[in-house]
Amino acid sequence: MREDAWRKLDDEALERLLIERWLLRGATLVVILLSAIAATWLGIRGVETVMEHVTVGVFLALGFAAGALAFFMRQDELRIHRELRRRRQSRL
Repeated sequence: MREDAWRKLDDEALERLLIERWLLRGATLVVILLSAIAATWLGIRGVETVMEHVTVGVFLALGFAAGALAFFMRQDELRIHRELRRRRQSRL
């Protein structure tokens, strides 16, 4: 969804969007956890070949990318929360 396209949605649609985004962010956290476990497991076993170094690097890069994605998703979710709060307060 574009940057401000969610502003045109009604309150119920925004709440559904937030739930969808929470599920996606949860999936990114699972990716972070799995990449950390895999990189740690490979590191404990010992990294000897170039291919093993590349594999550990890929797992670490995947974990960092998922972390960055989760961080930026959270920033958007905070904006959506603020908008919902603003709309509800304006009705009072």
